[in-house]
Amino acid sequence: MSELEHRILVVDDEPPIRKLLSRILERAGFDVVVASDGLEALAQVRSDASLRLVVSDLRMPNCSGLEFVKRAINEYKRDFEFILLTGDGDKSDAVTALRLGVREFLDKPIERADLERAVLDAQARLLERDQEGERVRKLELENISQSKNLDDMSRKLGGAEQEMIDRLSLISQYRDIETAEHCVRVGLYSQLLAEMAGLDENVQRIIRVAGILHDIGKVGVPDEVLLKEGKLTEEEFKVMQRHTEIGFAMLNSSDNPVLGQAAIIARHHHEHWEGSGYCTGLSGADIPMVARIVSLADVYDALRSSRRYKPPYGHLDAVEIITRGDMRTSPQMFDPMLLELFAEHHGRFESIYNSMPDQLV
Repeated sequence: MSELEHRILVVDDEPPIRKLLSRILERAGFDVVVASDGLEALAQVRSDASLRLVVSDLRMPNCSGLEFVKRAINEYKRDFEFILLTGDGDKSDAVTALRLGVREFLDKPIERADLERAVLDAQARLLERDQEGERVRKLELENISQSKNLDDMSRKLGGAEQEMIDRLSLISQYRDIETAEHCVRVGLYSQLLAEMAGLDENVQRIIRVAGILHDIGKVGVPDEVLLKEGKLTEEEFKVMQRHTEIGFAMLNSSDNPVLGQAAIIARHHHEHWEGSGYCTGLSGADIPMVARIVSLADVYDALRSSRRYKPPYGHLDAVEIITRGDMRTSPQMFDPMLLELFAEHHGRFESIYNSMPDQLV
């Protein structure tokens, strides 16, 4: 989106409310498209690819606001921002909408200032994600240009890479999923480890692309756990662990072989060589090689990255923790062969990090 999106879809079954919302938004400079229920809204979205910003009532006949949101997300490969209008009886639906990624809720009756603020905030998020997606695409293109046998690999991978980036752009709207820079770095570290481990170039490229989605399952973790500042309780940690199975379920339905590898990575990247990890407690060579590689890459970047519960570690501190251990990490967690390669060539990991430093604040 080269400039702020000014088209907006207003969905409400009550004509007076629809007219009021339209008037407020038109005065704020928006080009307003209207629909009387979810079915009509879906038709508008289908016919107009520029509609990404939506204000919708939750309670409507024929097709509710919640059903409209679900279908719009599932049926159209588009980055949406939804602002939902809620009443006293809509709280359970609002929780479901949160799980779908809806960030804005306004109570009826609507205040003009609240509506304008919500729309401008949603508009800014769309712009930010578009800019983030463009940075990711540029990085991908730079990396692709350096690949050998590009034509052959492109034929093998087909549209997988673009599908990956589209999914990455979609999940970036959730508040505590790592930034796109983090995801791409993990993919690049993983490609580097695969290269050093002697895996063929096609596998190297697949693991770079597939590794991007290692934590996609976190979109299914409740906000009170995902966004908690400080140490998780034992029960909360069990909830957090479910992101591996959620990610597997999200990715495993695709026939695309790259997404198949991404599903394996999502499920097993927290397994430990000595068997203490999750979600299935695999150990040693029973852990798929792609997951072993991404596991080490993910830990390195997590240590280097700023998080709301910790500051970033420097490169040498991160190397020390991985190779010697601390209270939470031990060398026994990692494939010994991969750990030796990391210890010998850790400067190459630092070069990748310095080329695209952590942006999370």
